[in-house]
Amino acid sequence: SISACHDAWKCRNTTMVAALKRLALGGCAAAASAFTADFSSGMAPFAESSATRYASQAVAVEEGALVLKNANQMYGIAAPVEPPFVADDSLVVQYEVTLTDGLTCGGAYVKLLEAPVDVKKFDNESPYVLMFGPDKCGATDKVHFILRQKNPKSGETYEHHLKDPPRVKGDKKPHLYRAVIKADNTYAVYIDDKEEAAGPLLEGLEPPLEPPKKIDDKDDAKPDDWVDAAKIDDPDASKPFDWDEDAPKKIEDDEAEIPKGWLESEPVLVPDPEATIPDDWDVEEDGAWEAPEVPNPKCESAPGCGPWSPPLIDNPKFKGKWFAPKIDNPAYKGVWKPRKIDNPEYFVPENPAKSLKPIGAVAVEIWTTNAGITYDSFYVGGSLDDAKAAAESYYEKKAAEQAAAEVKKAEKAARKAAKQTGLRGVLKKVEGYAIQALEQGKAQPLAAAGTLLAVLVTLLMLCKKKAPASEDEDEDDDDEEEDEEEEEDEPEPPKRRTRTPKAD
Repeated sequence: SISACHDAWKCRNTTMVAALKRLALGGCAAAASAFTADFSSGMAPFAESSATRYASQAVAVEEGALVLKNANQMYGIAAPVEPPFVADDSLVVQYEVTLTDGLTCGGAYVKLLEAPVDVKKFDNESPYVLMFGPDKCGATDKVHFILRQKNPKSGETYEHHLKDPPRVKGDKKPHLYRAVIKADNTYAVYIDDKEEAAGPLLEGLEPPLEPPKKIDDKDDAKPDDWVDAAKIDDPDASKPFDWDEDAPKKIEDDEAEIPKGWLESEPVLVPDPEATIPDDWDVEEDGAWEAPEVPNPKCESAPGCGPWSPPLIDNPKFKGKWFAPKIDNPAYKGVWKPRKIDNPEYFVPENPAKSLKPIGAVAVEIWTTNAGITYDSFYVGGSLDDAKAAAESYYEKKAAEQAAAEVKKAEKAARKAAKQTGLRGVLKKVEGYAIQALEQGKAQPLAAAGTLLAVLVTLLMLCKKKAPASEDEDEDDDDEEEDEEEEEDEPEPPKRRTRTPKAD
């Protein structure tokens, strides 16, 4: 039919335009290939920008990861995505970051820069497609998800922020951050494979991708005779004749009496009878010497010394300043608002997920007050499975962490069992951990190996014969070590600034 032919032509035409864009950026066939980078063989493909704002940055590759060495520093490092990545279906951006010194004030995010871009000359003004990752300073504590898109009506580009971003993982362990923009125009943010935020793009961003249909008319002004005061003073009201505005709020209690034993003639402070004039005191230069004052010892057993004054109480005649009561304003017209007009920038984003500009580079462009921020396992592509495969080193670290935790748990359990129930209790614990290791072995071989190691440690401890007091000391030491380890994992609270009192 004519309609079907028209739709088919439109589809082919749209496809052709998209293909031409990809060809211009480096080839259709490879346009959707993924970008991955670790640092097992050095810093490449990442390079430092020559922009002057990053002149003193110190970057290194240590233990197979990219390390930002200095505190209080701006950093600009980027890797080209060649050919530029165009999201045909989904966009997945993922990387691993470790805050070895915590995150007091600064970022640990990444930017996907628009193509074309020169990674050796980019700076903070270089346009980006998506900015994603941790940012923390003062009241700010969030994982950024900022989508940058151009309004086709106005030609202006806007930054659309996630309305309810998740909080930063502020400890010093490795964490895997992943953002996904799907072809169905939904988004998701994951931290360590756990979904922390998700929803429709058209509803989850601020300002929204779809501008409002109506906006305030900036040329409209409130009329001069517009009355927006809902209440006014009652013109018929007058101050009562007995209203005393000068009456004090507090008065002395006439019924109060001086406490028995109060020493009115005794001063609160007296010269120190034990003080002596210094040997180097010169009366001509220093003046007459006076002994320093100390509390009067006679006042210690008395209710008080010196002149006595009655305590103050509320004045029953106090009324304060008189004000006329408020009444409804008969001329009130309500709160004035400018009239609404059609928004010239209004449009309906038909497919924002597929309107992302080609990605030409992955950049670390941050300011931080903390040294040692460590990046690894970068991925930009369209496959969630490929993203997880690119984070192999992260999963190995987590498995090692879990194995170490199991060993520590087993050692502690063995000590408690040996102390409380003897050999039977220890064997029962060993049996439980052995079963756990068999179950873990199917999905997590490294973690299972750690659990088996814990079982062996437990068995070896059976061969040790120690005095009960020694066992108690070991258990206490273990608890202290565990507490210290937990404290290290928690981010330090912000330090409060203290003001030093000035000398009189």
